[in-house]
Amino acid sequence: MSTWGDVERIALRLAGARRGSAPDGAPTVVVGRHPFARLRLGDEGREAVQFWSLDLDAGSALAAEHDVFFRVDTFAVKASVWAWLDRLDEQELAEILTDSWRARRGVR
Repeated sequence: MSTWGDVERIALRLAGARRGSAPDGAPTVVVGRHPFARLRLGDEGREAVQFWSLDLDAGSALAAEHDVFFRVDTFAVKASVWAWLDRLDEQELAEILTDSWRARRGVR
């Protein structure tokens, strides 16, 4: 079970990562000028993390885990994914954040 505090602890270890905030004031972790982790709140304040992936098939790949990954929006070159933090262990969270950091740092 992870929390937004775990997101920040893990994400801020990545090169160039720093705290930021979304236009609505929600906490983010950014690299360059792009957020790669964003706090989302569900019903009753349940924490979710929004992250990004270069895998445009992320929705199909994560469909079987809909109790964890509950929203996938696919764009031209990236997918935005939302996941419940209380359903992610630390290793999975670290993998997600590292992949999102890679997708958003602007280096291909």
